[in-house]
Amino acid sequence: MKNLYWLDKIQLSDRDAVGEKAFYLSCLLQKNHPVVPGFVVPASTFWQFLESIDCLEPLFADWPHSSLHLNVDEPRQLQSIARSIRHQILAGKLPDSLLSTLESAVSQLNSQSNLNSTALIFRPSLTSWNPKTVGILESQAVRAEPEAIGVGLKRAWAEMFRARSLFYWQRCGLRVQQINPAVLVQPLQEAIAAGEVKTKAGAQWEIQATSGLGLSLARGETIPDYYQVQPETSAVKFQRIGYKTLAYNLKVGDGEPKKKLLLGKFAAFPIPDSPFIIPDFADCCVQVLGLGEEAQTEYVLEESQLQEIIELSKKASAEFDSDLILEWTLNQTANSGEPQFYFTQVRLVKGEKVAPLEENSIALPHPNSIARTRTPAILRGVAAASGKAEAIAQVMTNSHPENAEFLAGGILVARAIDPNWLPWLKVAAGVVAEQGGMTGHGAILARELGIPAVVGVAGATRAIASGDSVLVDGDSGEVFALAQPDAVETGDSRRLRDTAKKADTYSTAAKMSIAKHQSSTSDRPFNSGPKSRQSESNQYVWGPPTATQLLVNVSQTSSIDRLKNLPIDGIGLLRSELMALEALDCQNPKVWLQDGRQSEFVDRMADCLSLFAAAVSPQPIFYRSLDLRESGAHGSFSYTFEPELFDWELCVLQKVGESGHTNVNLILPFVRSVDEFIYCRQRLETIWKNRSSEFQLWIMAEVPSVLFLLPDYVKAGVQGISIGTNDLTQLLLGIHRNSDQVAGAFNGRDRAVMRAIEQLIKQARAAGIPCSICGDAPALYPETVESFVRWGISSISVNVDAAEQTARAIVRAEQRLLLEAARSIINN
Repeated sequence: MKNLYWLDKIQLSDRDAVGEKAFYLSCLLQKNHPVVPGFVVPASTFWQFLESIDCLEPLFADWPHSSLHLNVDEPRQLQSIARSIRHQILAGKLPDSLLSTLESAVSQLNSQSNLNSTALIFRPSLTSWNPKTVGILESQAVRAEPEAIGVGLKRAWAEMFRARSLFYWQRCGLRVQQINPAVLVQPLQEAIAAGEVKTKAGAQWEIQATSGLGLSLARGETIPDYYQVQPETSAVKFQRIGYKTLAYNLKVGDGEPKKKLLLGKFAAFPIPDSPFIIPDFADCCVQVLGLGEEAQTEYVLEESQLQEIIELSKKASAEFDSDLILEWTLNQTANSGEPQFYFTQVRLVKGEKVAPLEENSIALPHPNSIARTRTPAILRGVAAASGKAEAIAQVMTNSHPENAEFLAGGILVARAIDPNWLPWLKVAAGVVAEQGGMTGHGAILARELGIPAVVGVAGATRAIASGDSVLVDGDSGEVFALAQPDAVETGDSRRLRDTAKKADTYSTAAKMSIAKHQSSTSDRPFNSGPKSRQSESNQYVWGPPTATQLLVNVSQTSSIDRLKNLPIDGIGLLRSELMALEALDCQNPKVWLQDGRQSEFVDRMADCLSLFAAAVSPQPIFYRSLDLRESGAHGSFSYTFEPELFDWELCVLQKVGESGHTNVNLILPFVRSVDEFIYCRQRLETIWKNRSSEFQLWIMAEVPSVLFLLPDYVKAGVQGISIGTNDLTQLLLGIHRNSDQVAGAFNGRDRAVMRAIEQLIKQARAAGIPCSICGDAPALYPETVESFVRWGISSISVNVDAAEQTARAIVRAEQRLLLEAARSIINN
């Protein structure tokens, strides 16, 4: 049919017109592999549409000199221009001839496939092979109705001009006139399950599976079932049930939604007006379903179905001389008794070898025609942990360390850094993350482990590919990715290219994966930027003793060696949830609770805590109890309805105290009310009756309500407070501390925040209790230290890497106060 390319008829000469997504699917379909039929709307149709709506003038020009004056580093301007372009596309009228062609094609598609689908999916992609668009462009689903077909096509085109897309195209050096979108149109069926198969030559294959459409997997909203398979024998070597709480599927009918559905073998419940739903899908055929408990205890695929997708994938992979990622769906059609598997996408993995054209193989071009030709990439984000590291990047999209093999010594590149990634962080040379801020747990861990980190790097997982040589500058917040040898070189890119030439040697030295390489960070050199003053000069002598105590925040036993020779007065914050990851083999403490492993939990946690207590004895250590922040429950509030885990922690403290470590104290996290504190104090008194007289019970002062009730807390038995500036700042200003979009507005020096800290310090002094500060504010804004000292802070606790600069700031502040006092006496 005119202006369209049908999947079952695409030829090698059509490859540049239909794009990678459709070409490889067509290759499989024409070899009789199970692929949903479809057709491609080529890029030429897109440009004809723009001409018809007179939209070329602002678009058909090069950045940044076009009439758009587009600066992708200005978020507001970028968002405004993106909205304007998308509005023009979505509001534009498609030519009647194109609409007629599309409607006829959809009718023909349903009649040929016998699927009789009530919905269509529009999958956009670029016809050029660079840059890659995985994770950038979202597919669009609409009802298979005449008035909706045109809307679906325009939405797919508009994906090219989202703010994130414009940013990515510009960073990849792609001009507007080079944006050639091909849109693959296919019937969309109800899905029992969806997932992907990742083939690896000479290694075990990986399979993921989740309930419903693959949208939840693509958006990272579900933890899929996971398998490792030996392809030669089809034997499953490892498998793990996922955490599948929600699923996407097609709406059935237009009547009143059912209260309960059956998604394969799992009960599912429609979620009305769900906040999860993609806005563009809100008026169409997709709905969000909540899954019942059985979905968390059973695999999506039956054993026979798993073996079937393995065999289908083996046949498909045999057509390519390359590692692949095969996306699949399991549909129950009206024309078949048994569910049917279909491949929905084929991606060749970077580094593939392409077979020459043969009579019985799929025709693929010369490797150079799809080789990446990126120019040197300079990505910018938030400088989260100081230092520089240059190594081979590994882009990690799997959120579960047990399901991935991270080679020690690489640069970890991910969408976000979660505390559960501790095993990876311990052996990484540096970290790059798309999300997060200075006060996120990922940044905090990187600083403690002494590895450079840059967070809030938009598009990092797409601009950087595994195997790239990368330089992470944790001081400037810049990430330099290697250019191809034929690209224009800079000093940095030349140096990085030389490093890449040594990649094979480097990889050989780092063959041990996370599962086999758990060396302590104390056994390797740190990449922190400024050297400690002891290393600069053995003759350096710390300044005079100060009245304001300097404490440190820690969580990993590998940090103990770094405490030596530091001028500290103890540990002001031991983050239990991060310490527990190390002590409990990176498992959630609640898993141990559910398994009833109290004795082992207490022993392991007590052993770990004792190491810290011994390291700083007789100086104090303040252990903050678990703040898992799950199910919306923060801190001590969670103890009131789930007290068992808190009781276990109290047993840990008791065991450590009775073993002779009398310098350990307890801080309760995120206390919101006096009643919560009293509840926790009473449980402490019940479980550990014979406490040392030196033991102190403190609370974190991070919820604004403490500002108004501190005298009441003191009357209830609070013996000290520690100000958590990170949470206090976000709650006072209404800004999420880990949001990279508003990172610039998260300011611990804000006037309201500083006034709140001043009030807490002065109230504590009036009540006669010590007041510490343990958030990131003193380290991020050293100039605030003088104010804290002036107001009468008892101690300041910072991360280990900031101890030296904070010590100097305390000395300067106290000397200035002494000088002012002396001058006042003289003048009087």
